Amino acid sequence: MALTISTLLLASGLQLNNPLIVISELNVSNNTSTSERLDVIDAPNEGDSTLVNQSYSINTTNNGGRYANYMVSIFLNQDAFDQGKLPIEKWHESRQVKVFSINLNEEQYQDLTPRQSAYQHLGKQEEFIEAEEIEDLEV
Repeated sequence: MALTISTLLLASGLQLNNPLIVISELNVSNNTSTSERLDVIDAPNEGDSTLVNQSYSINTTNNGGRYANYMVSIFLNQDAFDQGKLPIEKWHESRQVKVFSINLNEEQYQDLTPRQSAYQHLGKQEEFIEAEEIEDLEV
């Protein structure tokens, strides 16, 4: 999958017609942690061992999630890509290369691969909202 759009203005000031927009770097991290804490709910009655387990509670907290960061390369067009040409540039935000981030645990990404999720996310960004998918291109 890749994207194309009728015109795209790059940070350098170049305007491209029908550029090819490709996820060129994709990093997925599974960053989860679980912590448990024993809390006293109520002091157990003295001598009544049946109430001891009811007097304590284990509280579990889960943190983190599954995230993806990706960068986008812009090629002159699909022909340039097919010929092995280098990208015109990586997508910039001002002077810096833009790194997009998504939480893959969000419901909208549950049934998608990380790459499919990244393209879906990219297609919702303001600059790429008019972009169309090129599904027969596997990148």
